[in-house]
Amino acid sequence: MLNSGTMSAEAKIGRILILVSVVIGILAIIFLGSLIMLAWPSGGMNGFGIMMVIPVWILISLVLLKLAGLALGITALYYSGKNELTMAGILAAVSSVLPPLDLIMLIGGIFCLISREANEPKMPPPPP
Repeated sequence: MLNSGTMSAEAKIGRILILVSVVIGILAIIFLGSLIMLAWPSGGMNGFGIMMVIPVWILISLVLLKLAGLALGITALYYSGKNELTMAGILAAVSSVLPPLDLIMLIGGIFCLISREANEPKMPPPPP
């Protein structure tokens, strides 16, 4: 997956950083999911259960935003594999600003955007 011999160093670094960020995002979703399970009000709504309703909804919204960012990150990784580094960089930059902020994804997107392959003009194939 990462053995593209024709890619520039910036593109390889950007692709690796996006992959690292996706893996860390998966671990963050697992961690936030376990926090939700710990804080989920069980049984009746008394005392501790009522106090934990708002933090549970905050955690659920963070998980949903992180899932959206992770989906964009996986899409950016897919486009970087197809050598469409401009699209991969844009998707990684958008994914990085979704809360919680992901600076590794942002740096990977910037590396994809400044790579040699992203700045080359695309020539259409000759007609048959």
